[in-house]
Amino acid sequence: MMRLISIIFQLPLQRRDIAGFRASIARAAGYEQDLLHNHREDGSVQYRYPMVQYRSEQGKAALIGINEGRDAIFEWYQKAGDQLLWNKQFHMVRVENLNVQEYEIQYHAQPQRYKLTQWLALNDKNYQNWQSMAGLKDRSAELERVLAAHILTFCRAVNWRLPERLVVCITDIHSIERTRFLGINLMGFDLSFQSNLVLPEGIGLGKGVSHGFGVCRSEIQSNT
Repeated sequence: MMRLISIIFQLPLQRRDIAGFRASIARAAGYEQDLLHNHREDGSVQYRYPMVQYRSEQGKAALIGINEGRDAIFEWYQKAGDQLLWNKQFHMVRVENLNVQEYEIQYHAQPQRYKLTQWLALNDKNYQNWQSMAGLKDRSAELERVLAAHILTFCRAVNWRLPERLVVCITDIHSIERTRFLGINLMGFDLSFQSNLVLPEGIGLGKGVSHGFGVCRSEIQSNT
């Protein structure tokens, strides 16, 4: 079973401020709690799927915690109370919405429909190569290959072993936007896709999920 917590705070937060919000929580929790920041003691980055993901949800600060990441969030909040030192000021971080769930791996006979926002699939060079592909079929196949790899990365991180073949089909690309993450130029895709795997609501896929990129939601939930 995968344990998931989703929290929205009564704290205004724009996407551009997520990195600062994340750093403030890491300081408050203590840098020894590396699940909150994914850095080693020497400051180097740990390249692993982030079990704590920081978001801006409708202009408010939000956190997603998965398995041990959920426990790390609870420990931080119990330690910090409802105040956070951020940008040299104390801010109230009272909970507005809290959702705790458990999931297990499931396949579905009917394709499940999802929306993926600000999915960092390609860097500048890969994007140029992708654009130069002969036709839409080849472009879609390449994006589906990358997306399937990102879903498998998530599954491995939460110890899900897939007993069946994973099917991924991109049905629509809504927008493509250039963005920067950790000083690297990347292309962010907003798209819809289908899969035979039932994915937990709100997980991140791809690069930059610790900073709010690549949020995956049920298309039905997104439209309600």
